[in-house]
Amino acid sequence: MLLALCVFGVVVAHVAIAQGQFQLEQLRESSAQKQAEYDRLRLQVAELESPERIVADAQQRLGMVTPPGVTYLAPSADEPPAPANAAAADQRSADAAAANTGWSTVKPHLADG
Repeated sequence: MLLALCVFGVVVAHVAIAQGQFQLEQLRESSAQKQAEYDRLRLQVAELESPERIVADAQQRLGMVTPPGVTYLAPSADEPPAPANAAAADQRSADAAAANTGWSTVKPHLADG
C-alpha cells in the first residue's frame, strides 16, 4: 500500500512537472512572437521617423519646397530685445489686466450656483 502511494505521488509530481514545462513552452513561444512583433513595429517607427521620408512626404503630399537659402539670425548682445510692436504689447497688457478684473468680479458668483 505504501509503495503504491509512493508510486502514485511520483506520477502526480511527474504530471505536474510536465504541465509546467508545457506552460513554460507556451510562454516562450508567446514571448518570441511578441518580441518579433515589437521588433517589426520598431523598424516601422524608425522608417516613418526617417528625415528622408518626412521630406519626401512634405514635398509630395503637402507641396512644400526646399528654400533657396537659409538665413540664421542671432540677437545682438549690445541692446535688449524690444517688442516688435510696442502698441500691440501695451494692448496685450491692458487686455490681460481687464481679464483679471473681470475674473475677480465673476468668481464670487460662481460659488453661489
